[in-house]
Amino acid sequence: MKVYGIVYRPVGWLPQSGMWSAVQAAGMVPVEFGRRWQRWQAKSWTAGTWLRHWGNWWYGNAWNSLTPWWDERAILNALPRGEPHIVHWLWGEFASPKRAEVYRRRGGKVVVSVHCSARRWNQVWRRPDGYAGADMVVLTSESQRPLVERDVQSERVRRLLHGVISSHFTPDPRRTPENKRLRLFLFGNTERDHAFAAAVARRLPADRFEWRVRTETALPDAYSGIPCLTVLPELSDNDVLREYRQADLLCMPMLDSAANNVFLESMACGTPVMVNRVGGIPEYVAEDCNFVMPPDVTPDDWADRLLALERDRSALFAARAPVRAWAERFDWAKIADDYRALYRELEG
Repeated sequence: MKVYGIVYRPVGWLPQSGMWSAVQAAGMVPVEFGRRWQRWQAKSWTAGTWLRHWGNWWYGNAWNSLTPWWDERAILNALPRGEPHIVHWLWGEFASPKRAEVYRRRGGKVVVSVHCSARRWNQVWRRPDGYAGADMVVLTSESQRPLVERDVQSERVRRLLHGVISSHFTPDPRRTPENKRLRLFLFGNTERDHAFAAAVARRLPADRFEWRVRTETALPDAYSGIPCLTVLPELSDNDVLREYRQADLLCMPMLDSAANNVFLESMACGTPVMVNRVGGIPEYVAEDCNFVMPPDVTPDDWADRLLALERDRSALFAARAPVRAWAERFDWAKIADDYRALYRELEG
């Protein structure tokens, strides 16, 4: 039975990140959708905004990218009619079916993956229309289960872990053994706790720490006036890989999390992670080779831990090989086996 993956390429994401890798690893037929409202907005801000709000209302989803009727018609036209198949909406927050029975009448089984963190769930999923009618709902973290199972029977809910291309995100064998200053990296946008990170950074001496940050969501003045911290401009794919590899530590306080590309990519490059224990972090970040902080600690606690690591870097050096080994279990080639097992279950 063919599997069709409904997928989107977020602007600014690395081509090796996200759900396109799942499509390729699991052998799905890709069906791509875009953001029609953005094309309209380029011509008329009013028309594009109206189209976006209409889609948000129609699908009951604040992140929805589909235009009612038009985009789903295009997706339906890309699917077979009358022969058994599976249609997997790989990023349900951006695109999910208005009515799953429309796809079932054409011979399809419907799967919807959800990625939103629990903290923002009710804000994003204003109505459960997009996933509640699916034959199977796929979680990316167990922290989402209580929210999904308000509307979906537990026998229709599965967890499939997120993955990483570990053949691309690799340690650099020529990496400088030791940075003069302890080099920290913070990357990405979703659920990053910039206020907390800035409070930690203000406690770190600039002659001993270099904290490099690339994000688009921080307030303009969130990191201003912090001597040890540099806000980086837009990075190329090679630049991002270099930052992962050359950092001593991915240091990323989080407000919440389900799955997160950045943790997996950093660990695959051999760079350990310092993060707080929230949401799905324990499912993706091993505590025996990373630095997972309790959720209720203060910026002083983070700064004290970082100062101790800077004084004695042996723990960071010792973590690099185990961190890489841990990340390899999330390689998409292995995670894809779990996807195929789910599809076989639906076929049965």
